[in-house]
Amino acid sequence: MSTVEERAVEEARQQIRALVDEIAGLARSDLAEADFFRGLLDRVLEAMGAVAGLVWLVGEQGRVEPICHAGMQATGLTDTPESQEAHGRLVQTLVGNPTGLLVPPRAALTGPDGKQAADNPTDLLVVAAPLARAGSRAGLIEVFHQPNQPDVERGYLKFLEQVSEVAGGYLERRQLITLDSQQTALAQVDRFSRAVHETLDPIATAFVLANEARRIIGCDRVSVLVKRGRKLRLEAVSGQESIERRATAVQAIQELVRVVAKAGDPLWHPDPSRELPPQIEEELEHYIDESHATALAIIPLEKPRPTPVVKPGGVDAVAVAKAEAAPKKAPEPIGAIVVEWFQSSTFEGGKRARVELVAEHGRVALANAIAHTSLPLYGVLNLLGKSRVLTTARNLPKTVLAALATAAAIAALVLVPADLRLEGKGTLEPVHRRDVFADIEGVVEKLEPGLEHGAEVKEGQLLATLRNTDLEVALTDVLGRKASSEEQLVSTRRALLEDTKISADEKTRMAGRAAQLQREIESLEEQRKLYLTKKKDLEVRSPIDGVIVTWQVRDRLVLRPVEKGQVLMSVADKTGPWELEVHMPDDRLGHVNRAAAEADKAGKELEVDYIVATDPGTRHKGTVKEIHEQAEVRGEQGNTVLVRVTIDPTRHEKEELGAGASVTARINCGKRPLGYVWFHDVLAFIQSQILFRLW
Repeated sequence: MSTVEERAVEEARQQIRALVDEIAGLARSDLAEADFFRGLLDRVLEAMGAVAGLVWLVGEQGRVEPICHAGMQATGLTDTPESQEAHGRLVQTLVGNPTGLLVPPRAALTGPDGKQAADNPTDLLVVAAPLARAGSRAGLIEVFHQPNQPDVERGYLKFLEQVSEVAGGYLERRQLITLDSQQTALAQVDRFSRAVHETLDPIATAFVLANEARRIIGCDRVSVLVKRGRKLRLEAVSGQESIERRATAVQAIQELVRVVAKAGDPLWHPDPSRELPPQIEEELEHYIDESHATALAIIPLEKPRPTPVVKPGGVDAVAVAKAEAAPKKAPEPIGAIVVEWFQSSTFEGGKRARVELVAEHGRVALANAIAHTSLPLYGVLNLLGKSRVLTTARNLPKTVLAALATAAAIAALVLVPADLRLEGKGTLEPVHRRDVFADIEGVVEKLEPGLEHGAEVKEGQLLATLRNTDLEVALTDVLGRKASSEEQLVSTRRALLEDTKISADEKTRMAGRAAQLQREIESLEEQRKLYLTKKKDLEVRSPIDGVIVTWQVRDRLVLRPVEKGQVLMSVADKTGPWELEVHMPDDRLGHVNRAAAEADKAGKELEVDYIVATDPGTRHKGTVKEIHEQAEVRGEQGNTVLVRVTIDPTRHEKEELGAGASVTARINCGKRPLGYVWFHDVLAFIQSQILFRLW
């Protein structure tokens, strides 16, 4: 063998080793079976220069089914049913063989009894290697190749057997992952069951059910409604500590659940097989418009039927008959579970089964809690001991004076008017400001010099540069694959033009290979253009002219990972108008709305007094511009409603006009009794937390 030939053989060996290593890397990844075997087959066909290939897997019932294929039109197997049938017998024989096999064109295979078991119905060489998982048959890799010299064909078989061993390792790893997932799921169900049955308070049960069910189901949100009187009331939403009952979405979900519960059947949306009644369809569309859910399930929770009692002589037949008898009318639900997804639109992957499991546990736990709280005298508080008024002659004058003073104080609290000024915390903000978002995930590699709080920027100015390693790797990979394909195309075309000893069949094969390479190059070029477009998203630019109003920009961002859509900083136009953003507790919103309505009726504006934290000695005035309708949760403040207040920036010192500067504002809500002005917070707490619950 010459030096050139030795070098060529060594290069081929290195290429094969690299390809096997690449396939081994795929086997260690988290790719799904279809994606893994698709990538494996493509690489095998490319390495062997094969015409076509198939990967077969053994299903749960022992049936051998293809998971992926390529180039099968070139084999002729699709031309006639007879060829397909013969090929099926060949596959069954090859799968059962413990080792790989080479089946020459039109050759027959004999079984253990010496009779013909199958044959190769094609004019191509079949190279087959079985797939094994934990010592049992798992499938087959089948490759169709042009016939070649015996030693070359044996090389094909050896290579394919190596690949099959790697693929078998992937299948074993997937099996272990599946077993681990099943064990984890069982542990989650056990924890959920114990948690949801732990409390006998209906509201607490609803909270546990909402939050634990979300983990079990793997959905985006779970809501639990509980029967209160004759209505189903929303009591818990996963991930939320409180519920804004005036919110439109809350009203919409309660109305939707009402009509679904009245119909008596669970609702699964989308469900092409079921036509909904008009009243349900109307409420469903209304709620989806509010929630933006892409899929949801509503399961009414009915009271469980009584369990037959086991007596010493066996099961009580009468109890069994009563339990199994159909009720005279559909039972009213004691609650309902609403499960929502915001990115999925199907119930595949066991979603429906998990929802039904949660609903079964939920209805039993909720029924037990409601039954417990329905016991006589439940919730009755221990009466406080009463103290006697001293009425002896010695203490009577003091008692009378104290009574008169108390009466006078009560009269003053009830009759003397005072200004009701409701306080809220807020910030000074420019009216014109824009958040700067990340258009792609990555790591903040660089911030432009001088980029800090108060820095002036222009529209379109470069603010930061991100780095996305995956994008860089993908682009490099595409460029490498394109270059490789271009080299192969040039080599193939040169061989077609210069080598006159090539047979007609070989020329046809090489021409097909050249066409395939051309298509690959065109596809890779499109990918390259796409990745270059994405690279532009790594440059973060200012949306408007203004100043940076975000503090500690560099400490927050430099070398930090960011997600797509994440707010990186804010730019504000400090030369324009300013306003206050006051976050008023939602339990005070009624007073503010009534005061605003009265001011509007009188042709006036609702006045606001405020002070800036940097200058608490100076009082400023403003007027209410807008009152938002939707409440939001803000840390320790709880549920708040945003009130926008118009101010005059010329009355402030320049140093005070800093975006985000803290302010304390008081809204003038008119005259109220002195006692109410002093104790309205206490009265509101008693009404909402004590009287309402007793009711």
